[in-house]
Amino acid sequence: MGSSANNLDFPCQWTAGFNLDASFKGTLGYLLHWNGGGGLNLKKDIVVWSPVLDSNSGLVSGERMTCIALIEAFKFDGGKNDPIRVSGFVSKDNAAEIRARLARPLTSTKLQFSWYITDYDNDRKSWYDASFVRGKKKAESVIDSTDGELQIFINKQPQRISETLDINVYKFEFQAVPAEGKKSTLEFATGPSQRLVKSWAG
Repeated sequence: MGSSANNLDFPCQWTAGFNLDASFKGTLGYLLHWNGGGGLNLKKDIVVWSPVLDSNSGLVSGERMTCIALIEAFKFDGGKNDPIRVSGFVSKDNAAEIRARLARPLTSTKLQFSWYITDYDNDRKSWYDASFVRGKKKAESVIDSTDGELQIFINKQPQRISETLDINVYKFEFQAVPAEGKKSTLEFATGPSQRLVKSWAG
């Protein structure tokens, strides 16, 4: 993981999240909530085994994690107005919902979303919370735009989870900035005892 106070990038092993091996030790990310675009409320329809049975974030309890997507990459420069960009893999049903909504102009760019990222510390032999929104809340944001193009994409081509699992998922990517007048408190960590708290505010 290449995270620092001003560069909070978390590349995640999303394929490992789908087909978790007991010996796996690395970075895993889950998109837990996504509601925006004027009524696009994505379903938590992916259920996977979790290496973390409990966490200080309050977002993990038990041996399974239910989520919207397995995160492939989470990128954030760390500033209070900086965009957050997330890419991950969603189910066929959620991909169809996103594709249908993007076929016409979005009625709103407002977005609420949340996530959970966990990582493993080899020295302490333990998992730790690497990133989440404090208080089990959702980040209040708007979908960002670049050169007039909204930064939200769904891949039309399916991707197979692995050679042994005949399950197709679809890459979903979006970028968001904090909503005007709204503040979210984000927590990050580069190790079990190296925590960062960031105010994400518009």
